[in-house]
Amino acid sequence: MCIYKYGSVAMSFEAHSLTVPSVMWLGLFPSDLQRLRVPKSSLLPLTRTDECKLSSLLKRPYLASQPGWQKELELMQQSKVKAEIQSLADIAPDFLTSIYLPNKLRYGGWL
Repeated sequence: MCIYKYGSVAMSFEAHSLTVPSVMWLGLFPSDLQRLRVPKSSLLPLTRTDECKLSSLLKRPYLASQPGWQKELELMQQSKVKAEIQSLADIAPDFLTSIYLPNKLRYGGWL
């Protein structure tokens, strides 16, 4: 997500032509996990690599302009779990397409 919006450090010399500044985070948020009661068996523990990436992301200067992202990343760091969007199928097989995404789109549930 950050690479799409801000570009990568390695490609910073071409960032202006490779980014999509208007991109929004629509997917599953760490705060959704408890609110939706996603089964714990669907959650994945953060790996050491995940933890290092989270720490790195939280230090990036542009995150200050994205307080919603920062809050979600900090929540993930505290909970030490992650979820794939497919984990919503453990709530109900059609939960993603019938409830989750339509509600996010209808009520502006993106960052």
